[in-house]
Amino acid sequence: MATSADDRVSSRNDLAWAISVGGIGVVGFATLLLFTWYYAAALFLIFAGVLLGVALNAMTNQLGQVVRLPHSLRLTIVCLVVAGLLSGVIFLGGATIAQQATVLSDTIKSQLVNVKAFLEKNGVDTSFLELGGSGTAPTAPAATPLPAKPDTPATHNLPSAGAIASSGGAIFSQTLKLLLGTKVRIVSAASDRER
Repeated sequence: MATSADDRVSSRNDLAWAISVGGIGVVGFATLLLFTWYYAAALFLIFAGVLLGVALNAMTNQLGQVVRLPHSLRLTIVCLVVAGLLSGVIFLGGATIAQQATVLSDTIKSQLVNVKAFLEKNGVDTSFLELGGSGTAPTAPAATPLPAKPDTPATHNLPSAGAIASSGGAIFSQTLKLLLGTKVRIVSAASDRER
């Protein structure tokens, strides 16, 4: 069955059109992903602002059912009440939150030291862990955790709570290094045994 020249030209044009539309779609999607990745912080900030606006508007509408005032005045009242509540929580609980953050930081540091000591005791190389600055962290036996003393500063060379929080993933990266390093060493030990 012979096809005419017009049908072949038409099918080639359809194929070229489909390929060009697909290519434009792929490039557009990749550009959208790159834009989202590059401006993720700004997009999250915009999203949080929209959510805050929706919440404030909902509270303003609820206040409108109780009190007949103009919308702008109700919004001002809601914003002042929310700001007062937040400042009260910060004022009354700020010192407690700061103390608990310090205790949490010290606990995490001592547990990291305990885990490193336990792994070293069981023959796992922990030299790939970056637990501190220039010095080496003291190791403690796994059975006896380090006591937390609130009045004395930590003597081991681990990052502070602010450094951990500001690094945005230090705990995750250390855990990943620990797991991957342990897995690599277990696999290499198993392959050595098979030989």
